[in-house]
Amino acid sequence: MRRVVLTLCILSFPVLLFLNVFQSFRYERMSDNVRQLEKAQHDVVEENKRLIAGIAALGSPSRIEQIAKDQLDLREGFPEKSVTITISRGASDE
Repeated sequence: MRRVVLTLCILSFPVLLFLNVFQSFRYERMSDNVRQLEKAQHDVVEENKRLIAGIAALGSPSRIEQIAKDQLDLREGFPEKSVTITISRGASDE
């Protein structure tokens, strides 16, 4: 009985060593994957920041006014002829 236990211990050592090496390999592979995903996330966040800045620049009132005057040949209206439209939020929008 003692010999069987000793033999099992001796035979289990290479198996456990292999499992340890295999786990290390899996850990490194997953770490590389995480680094790639973090880089991709960083790139997407930076692109998003650039797009938001572009939207802000394109939507600036001075730019819109310049386009209205130069390209669309619009002129400023008279306040007494202006109509203000207010959109209120309904109960379903809250």
